[in-house]
Amino acid sequence: MLSMEDIRENGEIMDCLNLEMTPEKAVALYLEWGSSWAHGRDFARSASDVSCYFTLDAWKTPAKVFLVRQSMAEDEILGEVSVPPDLLAREVESWGGRKGTYGISEELKGWIRNELDLN
Repeated sequence: MLSMEDIRENGEIMDCLNLEMTPEKAVALYLEWGSSWAHGRDFARSASDVSCYFTLDAWKTPAKVFLVRQSMAEDEILGEVSVPPDLLAREVESWGGRKGTYGISEELKGWIRNELDLN
């Protein structure tokens, strides 16, 4: 389990952290080469381009929030992040309680910004 302190103290993660990244955007930016309309002009230009982002994994109960590192070569789950249970429940409900992998809500982004002193 990754704590927010673990993340805050890891310069590599903090340098690549992108709270606006979603699983869908990661696929478009890092895995869809060529002239895909999905990424427009924004796409990974080299193997050294990387993003770290949070995602909600609701395939199993209880749902989990993961920190993912995405590059052109691979996606790597860096770890599960501990989120307050009430916030996690609202996050799952914001997606209709359906199974799946999702980007995070504005509420969760705000909580993360606060926890990581990004405000």
